[in-house]
This record gives sequence, structure tokens and C-alpha cells, in this order.
Amino acid sequence: MTTANTSPAPLGETLATHYSTRVALVSPPRTGSTPVARLLWQHPLITHHCHEPFEAVYWGSAGVESVERNLVNPMDVATGERGPLPVDGGLLVKEMSFQLDDDRFRFLAEVATAPVVFVVRDPRLSTTSRLRVVRELYDEGTFEPWESGWDALGKQVRACRDHGIDYVVLDSDDLRADPEGVSAALVAALGLPGATGLHRWSARSGLRLVAPEVGALMGTRRAEDDPFYRRVLASEGVQPPEEPDWIEEGELIEAAGLSEHVAEWRALHADLLADPRRLRGEAR
Repeated sequence: MTTANTSPAPLGETLATHYSTRVALVSPPRTGSTPVARLLWQHPLITHHCHEPFEAVYWGSAGVESVERNLVNPMDVATGERGPLPVDGGLLVKEMSFQLDDDRFRFLAEVATAPVVFVVRDPRLSTTSRLRVVRELYDEGTFEPWESGWDALGKQVRACRDHGIDYVVLDSDDLRADPEGVSAALVAALGLPGATGLHRWSARSGLRLVAPEVGALMGTRRAEDDPFYRRVLASEGVQPPEEPDWIEEGELIEAAGLSEHVAEWRALHADLLADPRRLRGEAR
């Protein structure tokens, strides 16, 4: 699917009419992008959230109409309900990097009124976190390397660098180490008015980010109790950093046959940590 098939001009114009603020958040799975989204929900200018509008197209047989349906029926952050477009609101679109081809990514980047936010995390941790969820959902010991999202992310960052698309990099470990500072840096980078206390929120365990019919594409258990978002929806703010057992993490990765891939993803992660567009708080 390409953006030509999604009629981007009319759809983009519709979104621009109803949302004066539009933020695109792109990341590999299990890197902490949902806590970043929750943080942005706390900002008064972000009123609506569109969760992975390309997911049903990637995982199932849904057509481009599902993308349009998701984008024009986003979740009201305050109520959790999906409904008609607001007169004037702020839209956050969160998407997984591997669910975006070149045209889909370019579409999101062009719709956004702010730099694209790439959320990253040590690939060893994102890999083992996904392995644990895959085991719970499907009783499987590994996943296809491209579903790590890292290869797609590298391509998207290069596209931004090559074509002058504005972006920022947010490492979730930086956020966890300095939630106030990195939150402030993110808000400033997005051109939003300053706001305090964004890294604290109320638990919303009953919220369903993924529509049941979309979650069912990855198994009925995900439609009923989605382990991808269980912990973050039950949380009450950005969590402090933890010290991983790197030996155990390495053993999990090796058992899954992903060691060589993770080494490549770690090189990309190191490159992003050195990027001058990486967000840092005052403590850093």
C-alpha cells in the first residue's frame, strides 16, 4: 500500500482542518513509546490519540479504508471514546516503524506539524521484552527479525537525514533517568507551550488502545487482555530505570537466534545516541 492509495491530500487536509497540532511518534516495538504517548496526553494541546493506524493493514487483510477510519476516529484522550473529529484539537499519531513502508512514513511526516519523534531503547531490552510477550501470546520462542522494527527505523532516520525531514530522538532510558528534564526538552522540540508534571498520570487499566477487531488479528487473547500495554496503562507515571541482568538478557537473545541481528541494532542505537537531535534533560 502507498499513500497514493490512501488519498493523502484529502485525508491530510481533513486532519489539518480539525487538528492545529499534529504529532507523529514512530518507534520499534517495546522501546517505551506508549509511556511517551501517555506523557504527551497530559499536555493540554494534545486532545486525541490515534493508535497505530496502519496495524490492521500490516497484520490482516484490511484495506486502506481502515487507515482512514482510524485517523478520522481517534481516541479522545480525556474519555477514551472514539468519535467525531473535534472542531480544533491536537492529534498524536503513534505507529510502529516496521508497519510503515516508505510512503506511509512520508505521509505521517508530512501530516505532522512538529518534528517526527523517534523513540528508542537499548535493542537488547526491546528484543527480550518482545520475546516475553510473544511467548505469552503465541507460546513461541522467537520472532521475525524485521518485526523488531530496528531495520525499518534505520531506513526512516536515513530518509529524514537525506530529505531534510525534521526529527528528534528520545531514548526511553534518558526519560526514565530524568523525566522532568526530558519531558521539557520534548515539549520544547515539538513547539508546544511549556507544561509541568507531564511525567505523572492516573492509571487507566480499562482503556483499550487497540480496537478489539484489530487486536484479534494477532490472536484472541490480545483482544481480551493486551500484554503489550497492560503495564503502562496500569502505571501512574514514568518509571525509574532498572538494572537489567545482562547475562540473562543475552541468553534469551541467543536462544531466540537473534544475537547477530541484535548486534546490528545496537550499532544503529549507538548512532542515534550520538545524534545531535537526541533529546536530553538538564541533568544530562
